[in-house]
Amino acid sequence: MPLVTNLIDDKSPLISYDSTWIPGSSVDQYADQYYLGTFTINDVTNGTAWFSFNGTGVWVYGAKRSNHYTYNVQLDGNTYGPYDGYSPTQNFLQVLFNSTGLTQGMHNLTLTNTATNSSYVDIDLIVWQSEVGSGDQQLITEMVQDTDSRFQYQSSAWASPADANFYSDGTGHYTEAYAASATLTFTMVTLFGATSTSTGLYTVQLDGGNVSEYNGTAFLPFYGVTLFHADNLGPGQHSLTIANVPATPGQQLCIDYALVYGLANDSDTRLPDSSAVEASQALL
Repeated sequence: MPLVTNLIDDKSPLISYDSTWIPGSSVDQYADQYYLGTFTINDVTNGTAWFSFNGTGVWVYGAKRSNHYTYNVQLDGNTYGPYDGYSPTQNFLQVLFNSTGLTQGMHNLTLTNTATNSSYVDIDLIVWQSEVGSGDQQLITEMVQDTDSRFQYQSSAWASPADANFYSDGTGHYTEAYAASATLTFTMVTLFGATSTSTGLYTVQLDGGNVSEYNGTAFLPFYGVTLFHADNLGPGQHSLTIANVPATPGQQLCIDYALVYGLANDSDTRLPDSSAVEASQALL
């Protein structure tokens, strides 16, 4: 059965942090040892980060350092730990927690700093896997640029961003209009965009169902950030509607591209070759 392997960096809006977490500082002499040079850090007792995923396995990566200490993890209401993040040497891309063999479906993971002496825990990235299809089916992937006709925009509300040269293929769409939306048709999808101090809240709705809200605000401009992922939605085509819901006027939603996945029975069909998938598989 094919596996979809997904990787999100710590700055993805799919990871939620309470107000006690802060971006790791570039003045840290070891900052470049983290994946893509970013990490999110906490030194407050009971500081919590949480993440939901649809899959069968999950890996949380961070650092083990001399100023790090204990944390625990809750997965679907079961508590694991405490784990010790301390190391007398500086170790990066460490597995802080992993669980495999889960029942395919939605799972909820929470990581909590349990240290009482202002010691740290950080998150660098999260990888998870999801089983899709059946038998000898092969997973195929296609990069769909924001200019593709499968993206449908409210044309008067969207424009090309001034920093489009930093986007994939040099194109992007952004909006500042409240409730301005874009819709993408797919079978399985990962949607990418840009985040910065100018981006804010957005919502995602699948197939006209429940609406989920995410916070796209970041402390610096970041490109190629995972805004949303969906798989195992059942056979046939599905629709994703993403909408800007800024907390203050002028906040933006920025769309770059999507990876759209499908299944084929041809054993010669190529497998996904995106850099994110390759990187996540190398970590496992």
